[in-house]
Order: sequence, then structure tokens, then C-alpha cells
Amino acid sequence: MARQETLQNSRVSDNERAVLTGTKFIGATFLYFALALLVTFAVVAGLGFLLSANGDAITSEANLSTFLAIYIGAIIAYIPILIWVHIAARRNGRSVGVGFFVYSIVLGVIIAPAVLLVPIEAVLIAFGSTVLAFAIMALIAWTSKKDLSGLAVVGFGLIIGAFILSITNLIFYLIVGFEPLYWLVSFLFFIAIILFTLFDLKQVQQIALNGGAERSVAFICALNLYVDFIYIFIRLLRIVVMIMGNRR
Repeated sequence: MARQETLQNSRVSDNERAVLTGTKFIGATFLYFALALLVTFAVVAGLGFLLSANGDAITSEANLSTFLAIYIGAIIAYIPILIWVHIAARRNGRSVGVGFFVYSIVLGVIIAPAVLLVPIEAVLIAFGSTVLAFAIMALIAWTSKKDLSGLAVVGFGLIIGAFILSITNLIFYLIVGFEPLYWLVSFLFFIAIILFTLFDLKQVQQIALNGGAERSVAFICALNLYVDFIYIFIRLLRIVVMIMGNRR
């Protein structure tokens, strides 16, 4: 609901000048989205090079220590940078773009271990599958004539339910020693992010049809899509790795 409120409050009315209108707004949103992905995976590749610069990552203690310092710094900076982006967007500040791309760098550091520790073919399959899934969801969202705002409510409810189940799952793990609800929790989180993605894609279309919006709104829309993409990618990467592992 916070996403919808932020976007609605930031829309440009008829008597205001829109910095980005119609197709320009859509183009800018997806341009920022694509650039953020490029920055993120460039960071992952750079960290991979850092860890392998002096041979095997395990034997390169200096590189590993550097990576751990960068990783811990990214974890600490994650929430403050996200808050910075949203505050700047509400004020239509120019720093929203800087904050957005700094956020993409931080998230690249955070997801680097999950990407670097799996075969490159698994990464490529997961990435291609995510792009395909995004294209299908965009087609569904943009051809649907229904209001998809209810999907955000359902998605939020699923996240709350998954969070409660994850706590139960943790209790089972500590007492019994196994995780009986792991896949159910993962499934609920995955469905929730799919619903949020459909909602976010529909929001981009609706803002464009309403005449466009300020550049800061394009950054926020791009941020929402970017987070959706990264989450789906990581989930699909886990599935691909699991399937590849079972085949061996």
C-alpha cells in the first residue's frame, strides 16, 4: 500500500508541468531499471574478479578480507540508502537518481555470494528465465483492463503470512532439527513478489496514461521493478541450482 500511496501522491495533475510525459515516462523508467541491473551485475563481476585476482578465493586471505569488509558495509548501508531514495523521491529531489544507483551497487554486493558460488550456466539460465517471466508479466499487466491494485493487498497479506510461517519454521528447526515449512514459506514469498511485480508494471502504465510524472517518480517505479527482478532472479537461481544438483 505504501508503494501505491507514494506513486499517487507524486502524480502530476493537469495544471502541473510533467517533466516526463507518456511514452517518455515509460522509456525513462525502463532505462533506469536496465541501468540499475547493469550496475548490479557489474558489481558482482567486479567482486568475482577481486576474489580470484590472486588465485583461489580460499587461499587469497587479503582479497577475502576486503570482500567481507565491503559486504558488511553494504549490509549496514542498505536500509539508510533505501530510506534516502524514498525521501528524495517524495521531495522531488535530484539526489533520488544518485541514491537509486548507489542502492543498486549495495544490492550487487549483497547478492554477490549467491551468484558467485554457483555455476555460470545456472546464473545465465536463471537470468534468462527472469527476463522471460518479466516479459510475460508485463504483457499480462498492460493488456489487462482491470484495476490490479488489489494484487498489492493480497501480496502484502501473503508476506505477512509467510513471515509468521517462517518464525514457526525456525522454531521447528531449533527443536526438531529440520525445516518442514521451508518450501511453503519460499512459495508464498515468491507468489507475493509476482503479485507486486504485476502491480508495479500496471502502475507504470497507468501513470503514463494519466499524462506522466516527475522524473523522481520514474526512479521510484524503476526501483520497484528492479527489486522485483532481483528477488525473482535469486529465487529462480536457487531452483535452477537445485535442479542441476539433482541431475548429477
